[in-house]
Amino acid sequence: MRLFWRKGYAGTSVEDLIGTLNLSRSSLYDTFGDKRTLFLEALKFYSERVISGTAQTLNKSSSPIAGIQTLFDELIGGVGSDTGALGCFMVNSVAELVPYDPDVTEIATAYSDSIQKLLTTVLTQARSQNMLTNKQTPKQLAAYVFNMIQGIRILIKSGATKEQVQAISAITLQSLQ
Repeated sequence: MRLFWRKGYAGTSVEDLIGTLNLSRSSLYDTFGDKRTLFLEALKFYSERVISGTAQTLNKSSSPIAGIQTLFDELIGGVGSDTGALGCFMVNSVAELVPYDPDVTEIATAYSDSIQKLLTTVLTQARSQNMLTNKQTPKQLAAYVFNMIQGIRILIKSGATKEQVQAISAITLQSLQ
């Protein structure tokens, strides 16, 4: 997964995979099928991991808005790190392969829908606790927050400072109230 994440689908050769996995070419094909199948499995694995982590963060927080704040804090923590410099594997894959690859499009759509559903749930809770603006629906705000998270990931990859990411996070959270 990290190899595809770092180099992209097109930039990752079968030789790269063989070297990283310590497999022979025949073992790679016998075990994983082809490069594309392995890539799709890696992208699904990443998606499941991020969705699960997001759900865990949101569910263990003291309040719905605190959960969203924690998601932004985690992004802020990625500024200047090796992981932050990689960006988001999903965003990178979408930029490289969508709309040319319907399987990647399907995985990316399911990922987006799942994260936005989690955000809609906590924002609906925030609305019931009078912590959320009435100007937009929780579903609309979930799409907005998801977009901001993905955008921040791109900014971090392109060298944004911690202060820039903190400002964007603060403005986003303020706009929810």
